[in-house]
Amino acid sequence: MSSPRHSWKTFLHYVIPSVSAMVLFSAYTIVDAIFVSKGVGELALAGVNIALPFINVLSGTAILLSMGTSTLCAFALGQGDHDKAERIFTQTVVTILVVSAVITLAVSLFARPLAAFLGAGPQTIGYSSEYLHIVCLFSVCFILSYCLEVMVKVDGTPQLAMFGVGISFLINVGLDYLFILVLHWEVWGAALATGLAQLGSMLFFLGYFLSGKSNLKFRRFRFRPRDLRRILPLGIADCSIELMLGFLTLLYNHVITNLLGESSLPIYAVIAYLSLVVSMVMQGIAQGMMPLVSLAVGENDRPSIRIYLQQAIIAVLVIGCLVELFCQIAPDTIVSLLLEGDSSLFGETSSALRQYALSYLPAGISIALAGYFAALGKAGYSALLSLGRGFLLLPGALMLLYLLGASSVIWMAALIGEILSLSLGLFLLYRHEGAAEREAQS
Repeated sequence: MSSPRHSWKTFLHYVIPSVSAMVLFSAYTIVDAIFVSKGVGELALAGVNIALPFINVLSGTAILLSMGTSTLCAFALGQGDHDKAERIFTQTVVTILVVSAVITLAVSLFARPLAAFLGAGPQTIGYSSEYLHIVCLFSVCFILSYCLEVMVKVDGTPQLAMFGVGISFLINVGLDYLFILVLHWEVWGAALATGLAQLGSMLFFLGYFLSGKSNLKFRRFRFRPRDLRRILPLGIADCSIELMLGFLTLLYNHVITNLLGESSLPIYAVIAYLSLVVSMVMQGIAQGMMPLVSLAVGENDRPSIRIYLQQAIIAVLVIGCLVELFCQIAPDTIVSLLLEGDSSLFGETSSALRQYALSYLPAGISIALAGYFAALGKAGYSALLSLGRGFLLLPGALMLLYLLGASSVIWMAALIGEILSLSLGLFLLYRHEGAAEREAQS
């Protein structure tokens, strides 16, 4: 029986706000998709989905800088070094401001070529480039709001993350309704609604850290590249999950266009948006676990470290099984959120969803393991699992089926890749546990 320190109540106190915040964070683009599909059309939905990898890049950049920062700050706080935690936090915020400015300038100048690179064709390039051009103006809001949301959890107020992101989500829904269904601004309105919602989120969290109520505060600092070099490897695991989603979206868009034609792109759009939600839930579980594990590492509390991993795996298994069951029993319910019932693609999309959904359970375990390794400070293991999964095993499985011309089972590529990734993750866990046991006995 677990102690109060690592009870389920403690675990869920961190995980529930983290999962809720991640789901709401991803819901910005999903709400856009629903309004665009219903208010503009299926090709507009495909156009927005084609632009989704850019959102993944923004989210990935935010995660890359935020996860490592939260881990190092948690280490410092666990060791009682409050000043160090504040210096690292402030340095990351300044770094985000610089990186965001570069991203905004680059995408503003090359929105249309970027849309073509991401897979837009003659029917969708107008929608995609328009969405990219508007969203990129809010790059700093996407990245900084996520960073601050992660840091309020390290600051000891995880419930504030859910509250702040929830307010922003409501802003996005309201503006989507106004801009798309009332003012008929179509894709331009969807992008503007998303950007303004992120602006609201950023201002909310900035207000908290500037109010004097937070434990962590901004302070003067001397830029230390060494801290940044420690931060980036620790963020690679979760960052690569985001970049993987973007890379796979790009890859699937090109594969589908070549195998089935550009008019079939809405099929993957539906799958991609559901996959985004599932991935965010799994990441939320992992990220809720991470500060607990990191604090336990700082205090050298080995029993708690293992129990937190067990709790995360159990949570992933429960969520994964529920999602899998729903996708197999009622895929039409999910598809109907984005496609009209009389769509010529409706039945094909439901069938594709059933196949693709088989990958969600092994994916969740791999995500939890990657987060666990990062929280331990095992950046090499975390990076190997995440990068191998996202940029080798999953794409490799997809390209193999594509080269074989297996259009009828192309959606099973995700399951093949995720099983291979899970095998790698379990092998790395076995190696780590063996090394930890030998260290404890020595």
